[in-house]
Amino acid sequence: MSPLLMWFFPVPFFIPIVMSAELLGGMWLFTQWKVNKEDTPSLYRMLALAALLLPVGIFLGETIPLTVLKITTGIVVIGFSAFLLIRVNLAIKLSAFRDSLAGALSGILLGSCGIGGPPVALYLNASGLQFERSRALLSQFVSGVCLLAIVAASFMGGGIAWLPWLLFALPAYVFGMVLAKILLQRRELSAGFIKQFCLYWLIVNAAFNLLVLALL
Repeated sequence: MSPLLMWFFPVPFFIPIVMSAELLGGMWLFTQWKVNKEDTPSLYRMLALAALLLPVGIFLGETIPLTVLKITTGIVVIGFSAFLLIRVNLAIKLSAFRDSLAGALSGILLGSCGIGGPPVALYLNASGLQFERSRALLSQFVSGVCLLAIVAASFMGGGIAWLPWLLFALPAYVFGMVLAKILLQRRELSAGFIKQFCLYWLIVNAAFNLLVLALL
């Protein structure tokens, strides 16, 4: 949502809108995916650093020219999606330093561009953790960082003026979940196909925004 909403709202304004929708999905998954006890310290470290760097990201988002932010966001989305599509095999272990680095990058990107998931998603994807563990860790992190972003952006952005826009965002999010459920009931789609479809859709979205910028 972030690359598209950048055309209509200031970054600190639309961050709570996006994060509220993300939190809705996170709350649904919260009861299904439990973080392994061994991974709890990593979760807390990433959330702590994201919380510390979120205000810095919001400050950068308000001072950097909007065109630069749009280009940066497009490059981040395309790079992140392409990296996951080509399945680069990396093997790095979780560590306190890497947890902190991933959380810090997530906080800065989330505050400045409205996209905080890629650093942690790439980090966990390369960690060698079992899929169930990495998925649960990422889900819990996203839920936590959504709450942090809503609070930080509301204090540093436009207060609660963004709330009325949830009347459009949340129903659209719920409609998407219902539509996906109906589609999955009618057709057998593999997890790999769904993942590829989403990543290609992200690339098309970001590429469209970059093309519009180039033509303006």
